[in-house]
Amino acid sequence: MAPGLRERNMSALADRSTVHGRLPVIDSLRGLALFGVFGANLLIFSGFEYMTEQQSASLATTGFDRIARLVERLLIENKFMGLFSFLFGISFWLFLDRVSARGRPATQLFYRRIGWLFLIGALHGWLLWCFDILRFYALWALLLPLFVLMPLRRLLATAFCAAVLVPAVVSGIRGLLPSTPGLGEAANALALTAFSKGSYTEVLSANWKYDWYLTLSVGQIGYQVAIFGRLLLGLSAARALDLSNLSSHRTLLRRVLWIGALLGLTGNAVFAAELFGGARGFALPFLRRLVVESGFLGLTLAFAAGLALLHTMPGWTRRVETLAPLGRMALSAYLCQTVFGIWLFYGFAPGPHLMGKVGPGSLALICVTGYAIQVWLAHVWMRRFAFGPAEWLWRTLTYWQAQPMKRTRPATAG
Repeated sequence: MAPGLRERNMSALADRSTVHGRLPVIDSLRGLALFGVFGANLLIFSGFEYMTEQQSASLATTGFDRIARLVERLLIENKFMGLFSFLFGISFWLFLDRVSARGRPATQLFYRRIGWLFLIGALHGWLLWCFDILRFYALWALLLPLFVLMPLRRLLATAFCAAVLVPAVVSGIRGLLPSTPGLGEAANALALTAFSKGSYTEVLSANWKYDWYLTLSVGQIGYQVAIFGRLLLGLSAARALDLSNLSSHRTLLRRVLWIGALLGLTGNAVFAAELFGGARGFALPFLRRLVVESGFLGLTLAFAAGLALLHTMPGWTRRVETLAPLGRMALSAYLCQTVFGIWLFYGFAPGPHLMGKVGPGSLALICVTGYAIQVWLAHVWMRRFAFGPAEWLWRTLTYWQAQPMKRTRPATAG
């Protein structure tokens, strides 16, 4: 398809949901997602996820530890990173909309934008933390323009297949393959030792090795395709809904909230209890992953619909938009969370070196306190500046022109 025709068609599709500006509710959702991402990642930064069952049991000794771990698995793990992926799909559509409205080549600028995002993510993942998700967003986003003109029902079907069905098939196939006992334990032991006691050179080596261990694992296929499915769902939502007037979609949002919560709690109860986690063969791993992945997606959509509903209610709009400044600088906050995690837990950093010493209960308190500080700092920063520091760099590189950093008018909630 010729670039000019593609741009005209994208503009025509955007007629219903054109906003040409920021949407506070999307920024607020992104700010909420950062809470769950921070909470889940703290378990990795702290070394808890690298530990054997005996080691982790020695840290989770109190009732509060056990409750915190259960809540994390039931309500947080894999749900908020899914929300980030969903919002990335929405942001793709909004970016095309804004750029097209200015008469700029939207697809070309989008590819330049995600090229720089891949570089940022690659540096973050390879030099600091191998669980970086940004580079994978960028790689999967290469395909998003191919789906802009797809009929909405087919797009939704494709999104749900990628988000739920394909990961279940991968799990079924994985259940048929010979197991490799000890491989994961060896990788976890290497990471725990290097990150807790090693120099930066040793951390870098272990980080690269663990990155390849994750990348080459069969399970990574299902995880990656599930990310793409959520990107497509975000694109579907942006195309189908009038995001600047969510009050007109209250009935749909309520339906998504209740159905998503029901599916979500069911699937995540199976996940949290680790039911049938070691099953072999095709059928049981397939069915288990189908239920669990539906649970992950269900709660992700329930959280999104719930916050969107609150945003439409008088008296709640401004409260919800308290999270918007953090959402506007989500890239900066995500990278700063890594710096904070390394400072707090890693052995080479000039911090308290808490890796392997903190249980889930203490991590939950760190998460709540740290997140509140992030929200406050975001408000302070965004009162004076138009972008977060990482967002400013990303935008400057995308347009290849220095962007004005300071605000020229008073800040709004979004």
